Amino acid sequence: MSENLLDRRRFLVLTGGVAASALGVNALWQQSATADELDPAPFTLGVASGDPDHSSVVLWTRLAPDPANGGGMPDRPVQVRWEIALDENFRHVMRRGEATARPELAHSVHAIADRLAPGRWYWYRFAVDGEYSRVGRTRTLPAPGVSPDRLRFAFASCQNWAGGPYPAYRDMAEHDLDLVIHLGDYIYETQDGSLDEFRRLHALYKTSPDLREAHARFPFVTTWDDHEVLNNWHREDERSPDGRPFIDRRANGFQAYYEHLPMRAMPDGPDYAIYRGFRWGKLAEFSVLDTRQYRDEQACGDGMNKPPCDDVYDEDRTMTGPEQEQWLIERLRKSGARWNVLAQQTILASFDYDVGPGLAYNLDQWDGYPAARQRLLDAIIEHEPSNPIVISGDWHSHWVNDILANFSDPSSPVLASEFVGTSISSGIGWDNAVRQGLPANPHVKFYNGSYRGYIHCEVTPERWQSTLRIVTDPRSASSPAYTIAAYEVRDGEPGARRLDEGDGFTGTVVRASDDEPLRNAEVMVRRQDGSVALRVWTDANGEYLSFLPPGAYQLEAHAVGYESQTQNVVVEEGTPPRGDFALARVAGAYAGTGRRVPGPNTEGAPGDVVLGNELLAMTVSKVTNDGQLPNATPGKPIDMAAAGHLDQIDWFNLPYVATSAPSGTEGWQQGLVNSTSVEVETATPERAVVRVSGSALSVPDVTVVTTFAVEPGQPWIVAESTFTNTGSAPVTVSAGDVIDHDGPGQRSGVPGHGTITTPYGSPGEFPPDDAWIGMTGTDGQTYALLYDEAGFTAYGTGNWIQSQYQVTLGAGESWTLRRRMAAVDNGGAADPWAVLAAL
Repeated sequence: MSENLLDRRRFLVLTGGVAASALGVNALWQQSATADELDPAPFTLGVASGDPDHSSVVLWTRLAPDPANGGGMPDRPVQVRWEIALDENFRHVMRRGEATARPELAHSVHAIADRLAPGRWYWYRFAVDGEYSRVGRTRTLPAPGVSPDRLRFAFASCQNWAGGPYPAYRDMAEHDLDLVIHLGDYIYETQDGSLDEFRRLHALYKTSPDLREAHARFPFVTTWDDHEVLNNWHREDERSPDGRPFIDRRANGFQAYYEHLPMRAMPDGPDYAIYRGFRWGKLAEFSVLDTRQYRDEQACGDGMNKPPCDDVYDEDRTMTGPEQEQWLIERLRKSGARWNVLAQQTILASFDYDVGPGLAYNLDQWDGYPAARQRLLDAIIEHEPSNPIVISGDWHSHWVNDILANFSDPSSPVLASEFVGTSISSGIGWDNAVRQGLPANPHVKFYNGSYRGYIHCEVTPERWQSTLRIVTDPRSASSPAYTIAAYEVRDGEPGARRLDEGDGFTGTVVRASDDEPLRNAEVMVRRQDGSVALRVWTDANGEYLSFLPPGAYQLEAHAVGYESQTQNVVVEEGTPPRGDFALARVAGAYAGTGRRVPGPNTEGAPGDVVLGNELLAMTVSKVTNDGQLPNATPGKPIDMAAAGHLDQIDWFNLPYVATSAPSGTEGWQQGLVNSTSVEVETATPERAVVRVSGSALSVPDVTVVTTFAVEPGQPWIVAESTFTNTGSAPVTVSAGDVIDHDGPGQRSGVPGHGTITTPYGSPGEFPPDDAWIGMTGTDGQTYALLYDEAGFTAYGTGNWIQSQYQVTLGAGESWTLRRRMAAVDNGGAADPWAVLAAL
């Protein structure tokens, strides 16, 4: 046997030599560990334990001397010995046994070590042909009737191999934990849905030394999300990325999942009942859910940040399937535990990405299944389980949410707290969309999408504490780890409270005259080389919270209507920094460089010109170039906000000049003016003026001079554009302005037509009843261009809107277009345009 199993000369060096039949994962293996970084053959993928109860635990390993090429084992069963002891030197062995590693199960081993004492630690190992595995550590659960003083566990999710070498697991393994709960996306699928491909993916992920160390130190309880099979799959899925029936892909994914994790239950082809529960004595009861296998198809074509269609509200739609739903409700009804934990995949709390009058949800999360969520919440109300807690993954970011009795009623009571763990390594492409939506979702108490990590939980009869751990660089195996924030829930008091603990960078921004908190102030942190380390924005209490690794930094605080302020801080290990600011109101009008309009999508650079007063601020580009306005960004307003708000404008194409009226889906980009001069003409407290000069790209004989003027006490900036025909013949042009939205949830508006919802691909004409066009922000803000003269039509979509004037200029003639650029608070009114009547 030894010549086939244990010849280390056959041991693949995992940086090359991959079989051509596995092209989907081939590139990933090129980035994996070398042979000497793996565990000794044939136990290269390590050992693990899981699914403990009070008297037994599953012990796992897989024989794989050549893990990159199918495992390298002979095509026959192999007997594997195992033993479990009271000590790591195995002087007091409690149980021994043999298990059969079968080729049809990839020579994986799932040994049940039973007849163990409750509530204690054990050490275990495997052996074959005189070769021993590493020693693993595991434990049993406390006996059902006891009342433990404490439980410490971590939960994690989303560990895309391409995202880094898992330093979060290294940090996790250094903590004193009782167990780890993995909430899904343990692997990320490729197009190939074969069993060989899924096996190779699982083996690849196990080449991480830090993941293997965490498995060896703690028992795991795992459940899947979607990427173990296919992104956003559901029970009726029929997609076929590689041509094979989806049911076969599903069965292959299930089998490989079982083969590589310490699971008690085996799959039955494409069916695998993995939802289950366990108890930590009388202290905590856990219900581990499967929200993939039994769910209905995502409604409305699926999607994130998408308006819900009627199908979303179908009362019969299910996230868990009827059988699992009733199982869960029955557990909630019968539970006598102090803490009742739902361990599941996607965010349970509602989150509306559209901060305007509409709604926009992630339809793959519970927001796509509101009736199913409400049935769960109603069960909590009816059966009153003690201290319900939800732990979730999936969304690659840390969240702390209040779970309301009815998310349709923001004033309804808090039933539970939800802690959402960020990803181990998977990236995030929706951070800005979430940040923009936060003002409309006050039940979200904390959010941070900037860092990867996990959540560490400590539970006692008196309180639950969740500590949000992060790593500064998931692509570095030696990345340091920190605590960005910590929250507690007290026994009998629903709702999480932030603790003044950890390494989080925090502070307040207030008004200097009376210490009134300033909402939507921006704190920008620069490194010593001037580069931006992070930006963070204050909440309604003027507070902010983020994270800074040790080092020296300069902090800048910016708020519309206030003078900016800077301070220097030195962050030391173990000493959480603070950055408190008291900002003075601006004195009158201003214009110049070096200022900033705050906001997540702000484009302005230090060399651009900002003008404003105590009520609003606007950036006119002088050095910034936007890819949507090629060679024509200078001179355009690119950021704007009212006092108490953040920038919600992508840009104003102000003005444009074209030979004919712009049309089509790219109408917003037509008729660009190339500005060659952007200068501050006047900058006094009584009046500030910026002058922009240039010419039309499509009508070279037409020059354009625009002035932007602001005075104290006015919620607008006056923009006057003078168009001059320098040619020798008359010319007829279309001229006007474009307002472009900056993010999801914003809508354009035209008087007489109200809020425009026309989709991007279907622009149309909207003759106005009054001389203005507008755009909503997503935080109770309204933008508008208010014209001195009518005679234009509006054209565009819900995402962008433009004014169109038809003008004939004789040789040497000029025409001036005057409008006021307003940014005002609309108070969250249902009609965001009503506020314009007062202007």
